[in-house]
Amino acid sequence: MPTREEVLAKLTEDKHAYCSANLSGVDLSGATLIDVDFFDTDLTNANFDGAILDAACLDAANLEGASLKKASLKKTKLEEAKLIKTNLTEANFHEAVLPDAVLDDSIIINTIFTKCDMGNGSLYEVKGAGSKFNGSKLSLASLDYSDFSGADFTFCNLQFASFRETNLTGAILTKALLKEARLIKTNLKGADLSGAILEGADLKDAILVNANLVGANMKGVKNKPP
Repeated sequence: MPTREEVLAKLTEDKHAYCSANLSGVDLSGATLIDVDFFDTDLTNANFDGAILDAACLDAANLEGASLKKASLKKTKLEEAKLIKTNLTEANFHEAVLPDAVLDDSIIINTIFTKCDMGNGSLYEVKGAGSKFNGSKLSLASLDYSDFSGADFTFCNLQFASFRETNLTGAILTKALLKEARLIKTNLKGADLSGAILEGADLKDAILVNANLVGANMKGVKNKPP
């Protein structure tokens, strides 16, 4: 396994040097890795805490068990990337591209995912309190059994997304597109759904105590609680 110094030196010469390579467990914390190519790279259990990975390519990369606390991944490409059990606390993914990415069991507390493409993504059992998804695409995404209390989904495209038994207490879903979304047993206590489009959504056994539904489109909502 190459050392940190070897990896950084090689990437300085060739940003594609570790494409499809094995860098499992590598420590690149605090490193500047703008525009590097880690396509299909094994980065399991790697340490990227505080690293700058803006505009990098991590498509199909395996980051299971990795730590990216406070890392910057603005406009980074992560299509079909595996981010299972990763720690993404306070990381910044603004305008990143993550369709079909898997973030199951990850920690995304206070993480920024604004204006991202996360369509068809998998976010099962995620700890995401206070995370921000403003203006992002999460259509067809699975966000079941997760904690998104206090999270911000303003103007998000959540069409056909699933929030089964997810905690959305105090979450902001102002003007979010939730058409045909599955909100089965979802806790929406105190959530702000003002102006949201819930047309055709399934609210079976959802908790809507003190939720703000002013101006929400409830046309065709299934199993609306009394």
